[in-house]
Amino acid sequence: MILFLILTVGIFFASRLALREIYTLLRRFIESNKTVFSILALIFLPGTLIHETAHFITALFLLLPVRSMTVFPEFEGGEIRLGKVSFERRDFLRSVIVGVAPFFVGAAVLFFMLSSNIFFEFNLALKILFLYLIFSISSNMFSSKADLRDLALILPVILLVAIVFYVLGIDVNAVLMKGNFPTVFNDIMNKINRYFLFVFLINFGLFVVVKTVNRFLSK
Repeated sequence: MILFLILTVGIFFASRLALREIYTLLRRFIESNKTVFSILALIFLPGTLIHETAHFITALFLLLPVRSMTVFPEFEGGEIRLGKVSFERRDFLRSVIVGVAPFFVGAAVLFFMLSSNIFFEFNLALKILFLYLIFSISSNMFSSKADLRDLALILPVILLVAIVFYVLGIDVNAVLMKGNFPTVFNDIMNKINRYFLFVFLINFGLFVVVKTVNRFLSK
């Protein structure tokens, strides 16, 4: 689990660094910031589509009315919003679940893609498309500040539940370790960690390549 958290944090920072370098590269050739943002929105469109769809489906599943959804860029106050799902917030628990849904949906999509072994097909164009989709989806897995604004409210509840379990003497680990659960869980986590390592290397590799190009062009 610790390795999973480390890889998740690594993917987050690597994807953000890669995005920054891509933005810097585009700005070398394009003066209009709005045009650069539009190109970036197009690059990240597959990931944005999955991100916003995850919000949309989760909100409907939790019986939260959805007012609107868009996966196309909008410019607000000189900044770009890649996509947006507006839904009725009725309680903080369901709001948090909707907010973090893109991470789990994005991770599930990546898990399915990497399990299919498409990358190992002898087709260069397919490999490039595969790598691009992994980058676009993984870069959009992480929720924005707006998505997680209710998270601070749920943390005290988690702490309270942990205290109750401690006072009552409930050993959660002992419950989870019964039967075949530990073996199955470890097998799944090992596979997820391998896939996340691959995703991290793609994001970090892209960052290194684009940063090298930027350094070369700046000479």
